[in-house]
Amino acid sequence: MPSQRPPQPPPTAPTAQATPKSRIKMIVAWTVGLTLLAWLLSHTPFSEVREAITRPSIGIWGLTLGGLLLSYGLRSARLQVVLALDDHTRAPRRWLGLRTDALRVILMHNAAVNLLPMRAGELSFPWLASRELNLPLPRAVACLLWMRVQDLIVLIALGVLLWPGVPLLWRGAALAAMVLGWWGVSWGMRRWYGHHPEPHTDPATLSNAGKVAQVLFRLRHALLEPAHHRPMAWLLTLANWSVKLAAGAFLLSAISGSNWGTAWAGALGGELAAVVPLQGPAGFGTYEAGVWAGMAAHLSAHSSALALAVSAALALHVCFLLCAVIAGALAWLLGHLSSPPSTPREPPARHVP
Repeated sequence: MPSQRPPQPPPTAPTAQATPKSRIKMIVAWTVGLTLLAWLLSHTPFSEVREAITRPSIGIWGLTLGGLLLSYGLRSARLQVVLALDDHTRAPRRWLGLRTDALRVILMHNAAVNLLPMRAGELSFPWLASRELNLPLPRAVACLLWMRVQDLIVLIALGVLLWPGVPLLWRGAALAAMVLGWWGVSWGMRRWYGHHPEPHTDPATLSNAGKVAQVLFRLRHALLEPAHHRPMAWLLTLANWSVKLAAGAFLLSAISGSNWGTAWAGALGGELAAVVPLQGPAGFGTYEAGVWAGMAAHLSAHSSALALAVSAALALHVCFLLCAVIAGALAWLLGHLSSPPSTPREPPARHVP
């Protein structure tokens, strides 16, 4: 009689052991973030920070909040496309065309990323995706890796296209270099994967590989999964960042009095600073420094708009943080009040490159 495999336990939330190295990283992150914020605020009177919050009109605040909420919806739609959710599971409910289970994952994950230092909130995505979407943990990790790669590519492309004052010839050359670079990296990695077996077929492969090889093994399915490269996923990513950056630029411009292009550069600088792994609590300090740097690139050192850049960045950051936390809390509450997550109609097919 053939032996039966014991039932696998359900996936649990990822746990991280507090090693001395991780404690040191956490202390450094908090120190850098809080030091940056203290230095920036030392050059910004608190009266200006209070004034910054009341300066924009209700319409500007409404435009900023509306753009931010729209970006949440666009992120949820991208998750549906990247994971091909409708091909494998039936949506429990839909709201304005969005699957409510995917929207819950995005909102709760976004809240965790905004609250926790050192980008530790990213660890919540695999657990949320496995719990809410019945997704295998390896597939969820591959999806998260791909979305972060896609975000970075789109942010850089938006910077090349819309950064104020860059000659058209330079923009074209930079975009061409990005396209050729992406093609070259994709071609090289496909060749490398073709000559190296999957880690699961050779258990010693991953453990004996160097650090670079280990990273390449983990990126295998993130880069080669067909659903990740659907044109709609790229369009939704572009739309998400365009809307969020525009919403932030309107608020920064209204507070600082700078032109929209300079404010847009500041919003982009803040988002690029958030990519840096060394993040303080809730991203405070690094985000404001990124906004200030983006605006300082187009303003004189004694500009009145630059003097208000830090208070404007702080107001925008608090707005984003509050929205993320409130939306995440509502998603968690509605998830507990609603019916259990959907069950898959059939197991998702695993892509073998």
